[in-house]
Amino acid sequence: MKTKLIIAALLAGASVSASAADIDLTGLGYVQYGDAQSYSLPIANYQFGFQTNTGPYAIDSTPGQISSLTVLGTGSEGQPITTNFDGMDNAYSTPSGPNDGDSSVPFFYPNLVTYRGTEGTVANNVDTTWDTSLAALQTFLDGEQMVVFFNNNQVNSGGTSLQSLAAWSRVWITDGSNNVVAGSTFEFTNMDGAYNLVSQGGGGVFLGDVTTYTAAGSGAGDPSSFDGNGATDFVLSGGQLCVATGGVLPVPVPVPCGSDPADVGGDTISAAINHNLGADHAAYAILFPELNALLESLFASGADLTNYTLHADVRLGCDAVNVDLASGNEPPPGFDYGTTQEPNWMDCGVYNGWGSALNNGYEQIFIGTAIVPFVPEPGSLALLALGLISLGAIARRRTHS
Repeated sequence: MKTKLIIAALLAGASVSASAADIDLTGLGYVQYGDAQSYSLPIANYQFGFQTNTGPYAIDSTPGQISSLTVLGTGSEGQPITTNFDGMDNAYSTPSGPNDGDSSVPFFYPNLVTYRGTEGTVANNVDTTWDTSLAALQTFLDGEQMVVFFNNNQVNSGGTSLQSLAAWSRVWITDGSNNVVAGSTFEFTNMDGAYNLVSQGGGGVFLGDVTTYTAAGSGAGDPSSFDGNGATDFVLSGGQLCVATGGVLPVPVPVPCGSDPADVGGDTISAAINHNLGADHAAYAILFPELNALLESLFASGADLTNYTLHADVRLGCDAVNVDLASGNEPPPGFDYGTTQEPNWMDCGVYNGWGSALNNGYEQIFIGTAIVPFVPEPGSLALLALGLISLGAIARRRTHS
């Protein structure tokens, strides 16, 4: 009986349409990256029989569609997409990236060079983070759950190394005395895993439990960069992914392309599903369940929320030689992306066939609201256990072959 209820809950999202402002995540699979649940919107459309950008989860991220939302980063220069609620930083400028001789930087993070100003005032504002008062955030969310959307806008030709980029983020909350609120630090992180797809042994965990991860620090971030053992906190974003469906699988399961569906209890392996969708469609919806629970508690606390600030340290792309992150100086045309001089950044190399640099702009990050799915107890996902064990075995075989 419990199994039937789980499947019913997982399928409940099939009849629900989504918009950029309000998305129903019920019934969708996700990958855990630290404190975050990453939902693939192209796979969500595939799950319900639609093409990548034509379905209930085709989230339009053109300036006209997201102008009423909260935008953290965009390359658009027009208002109101770059202007947020009173008590928030405006959207920071994301770069076009080095492509066809363009000398723009191959990375993004909030800084004084990309700064577009703040609406009103934000307590304890930080130069290298996107910041909002909890009062402003509460007004925007209006009782709903927060979800972060991201579009991947890389070069779509020339292989997987050009379609992908590195991403990491940390959020935390401070009070009026600039003290970090206990238990308020959350990370979107590869958890010091291999820089690879989840189906190829990367650091994400399909249907993983976010409560098993605790951020190691607080304040401005210190992600581990790529080291000699192949471990990094930077998540691989973009490129193509295949999934197994049917059989006993209630949601699509990421698998290496060309796998035998029987190995994971499915009937079919999809063709490669593209996630490099450009600036006009979001590729991922990122949910921080524990952060949303904390926000609900703080919103109901009766505290003066204008004195509480949420800070977001966001890193996209990679560092390169002769790039001064503090000043935002651009490197000269033709500079070598192969080495790094700054700590806590992915360097601009190619790993496991995947690239890390921003190479075609612009990427966008924006906040909408979400209907949060029912989350069963870990034991209730037993239907997927055998499939996921097989998936891990396939990934290991493919990685070491």
